[in-house]
Amino acid sequence: MKNSPEFLKILLSKKSLIFISYILITTINNSEIMKTILNFIILTAFSMTVCITTLYATPKNEKKWISIHLLDYTTDSLLEGLAARLPQLTSQGINMIFLEVDYNFDFKSHPELRDKRYITKEGAQKFGLACRQANIRLVPQFQSLGHQSRDGVTCPLLAVYPELDNTPGAFPNNVGIYCREWDPTNPKVNEIVFPLIDEIADAFGVDGIHVGMDEVFLLNSDKAPNTKGKDPAKLFAKVVNEFHDHLVKKRKLEMFMWADRLIDGKKYNFGEWESSLNGTAPAVDMIPKDIILCDWHYEPADEYGSVAMFIHKGFRVIPSSWRKTTGVEALIKYSYKLNNPKMIGHMFTTWHFLQLDSIATYRPLVAGISLIKSGKFYDVSIKSKLENRALKVSLACGNPQLKITYTLDGSEPTAQSVAYSKPFILRKTALLRALAFQGNEPMGSANEKQFTVNFATGRPIKLLSELSNKYRAEGGVNVLVNGANGSGSYGDGQWLAFEGNNMEVVIDLGKRQSISNVILHSNNNPGNLVFPSERVEVYTSDDGKPDSFKKAGESITAPDKSNIVASRVSFDTTPARFIKVKAFHKTLSNPKDIPWLFVDEIIVE
Repeated sequence: MKNSPEFLKILLSKKSLIFISYILITTINNSEIMKTILNFIILTAFSMTVCITTLYATPKNEKKWISIHLLDYTTDSLLEGLAARLPQLTSQGINMIFLEVDYNFDFKSHPELRDKRYITKEGAQKFGLACRQANIRLVPQFQSLGHQSRDGVTCPLLAVYPELDNTPGAFPNNVGIYCREWDPTNPKVNEIVFPLIDEIADAFGVDGIHVGMDEVFLLNSDKAPNTKGKDPAKLFAKVVNEFHDHLVKKRKLEMFMWADRLIDGKKYNFGEWESSLNGTAPAVDMIPKDIILCDWHYEPADEYGSVAMFIHKGFRVIPSSWRKTTGVEALIKYSYKLNNPKMIGHMFTTWHFLQLDSIATYRPLVAGISLIKSGKFYDVSIKSKLENRALKVSLACGNPQLKITYTLDGSEPTAQSVAYSKPFILRKTALLRALAFQGNEPMGSANEKQFTVNFATGRPIKLLSELSNKYRAEGGVNVLVNGANGSGSYGDGQWLAFEGNNMEVVIDLGKRQSISNVILHSNNNPGNLVFPSERVEVYTSDDGKPDSFKKAGESITAPDKSNIVASRVSFDTTPARFIKVKAFHKTLSNPKDIPWLFVDEIIVE
């Protein structure tokens, strides 16, 4: 009791101090002694009051920014309609809007760069006022450096001033690139762009600006005469620092930017879009720490290590999700259970025009806000490691005060199910489900993982086709026979990635086994050009020599909307020691689209 803040509050109350002072005055005759004691009490009271103020000034769950990113609200009339919906968004919990403006503004400094659809200064002022009245913070966005084209249409800056293009004259009609980029070495860019951003910020009356800078790929292009051969990280940091000097130091605005180019894709397995595989990542240590990083991840995963990495380096972070509800919930759970004040909220991106009546019912937004309000962030992560062809399984939820229980038959865990205390060994196939509890109350959602122990588990495997280096599998090709099925996220480190290539592997079963079934799992995420294998072929051999394999069977994968598709090849029982498995990627009609094939666990029965 005496160590609690409540006791300190009582001790330091006004009445207590008066009472103590009265006792001293009436019982101590020596004025010097009394003076010394009173000074001591006053200093002690001041120090303890500071401690109490600190304890009570920081709420246990500090306010977070719950934001939505909106695209294509680029006319005054659309903003008027959006303003009418702000009270509804406020009631849902939204307290910040990122509004992508780009060139859709009635610029006075460079009217030649105004897009066909645009917001006027008066329209911006009205919407900015409406946001302030609704207690919603407004942050306009101007895409900078990258994203200077959309499909075949070049954005106004490079269309009007083609000499500012980083790859001038290359990629006609924008074929062969993702987006055009401006030349970061040309001082004329900032002379033009800074006044544009100033006009937008002033018109909306805001205290922050989002500068974009995501998905920059051409800094080290051999088509870029002024940047090829130069350090991409230094070039990227140069742009960020110049924007920071103008926006933060000069204009006193808060600066937001996308974070993907600051993530080392060789360390964090997010691929070339959500992270950098083109040398820009070291820029993270070359830019000011007061920039707020919007760290976007769209696929579900157990961990998003970049969020913790940015926090560790001193940045504030707003994790940002998109359309896949499972990904939204996974990112919220990971980031919120970090319980760090530098994780300052969440952004729900849309990346297409949401009709006015659809914003409040946008499913990822509704699900995400509901989860944030619930505080149930503690899903159980399930890890496994092969040891002597058995699986050592460990469970964790990020909160040691919670009780983890699990089942092995796929049933829903309850508070009375088997309690987890330490890693355990699995020697047979099981569908493990685990859940964290506080008393009898679940503190997250049940997580599950399929473990399959079969003839191929832990056996030597050889890859005969070329992998993509954009997504790394933990353990390389051995991930196909590690006994653990990958999750629905192709970036979870449990999938082998093939970009436009087929898969071919040979498995040594150790001795002749009588086999009749081979099952291969592939990921299905068409929105990201990830498709299940169209066809799987199986060959058998007794000695593993290339010319000794005989075809045992094949299967054509039927249409399937499941996130993970199992292709089964069944054949007459055949004795064999070596198994060759070929998986063929989907053939696409558009030659510009390169199909991805992500393959996981191969089961031999």
